[in-house]
Amino acid sequence: MRISTVLSTILIIAMGQAHAADASGNYAVWGVGKKSCYGFQKSYEAEETGQFRSYTKGFMTSYNIFSEKTYNITAKMNEKQIMEWLHGHCADNPMSSFENALTNYIYEHYDSRMKRSGKGVGR
Repeated sequence: MRISTVLSTILIIAMGQAHAADASGNYAVWGVGKKSCYGFQKSYEAEETGQFRSYTKGFMTSYNIFSEKTYNITAKMNEKQIMEWLHGHCADNPMSSFENALTNYIYEHYDSRMKRSGKGVGR
């Protein structure tokens, strides 16, 4: 194992122990997460959601990495179903940020998350 891989692993573990925001509860949002739900809706309707899909995959993966007792926050939902959920949420909340829509997805689906890997195990 290369030394950089070991250091990266240690850093990721240490970050998991840290608070997720500053003392005021604020955190930086990067990429298309800053865009509005309205912007996502326009991309969805034009079938040009590539950036939003990539951002969503990274967001969900990061959540899975840093959340206790979570193997997969999306449980058995596939990418298309998640995009449809986000489309519905954003239709109702066009002024919300895309990152906020993803956070709402997590709040709404937390209880149905997969807690361990395997077919239906730990749900």
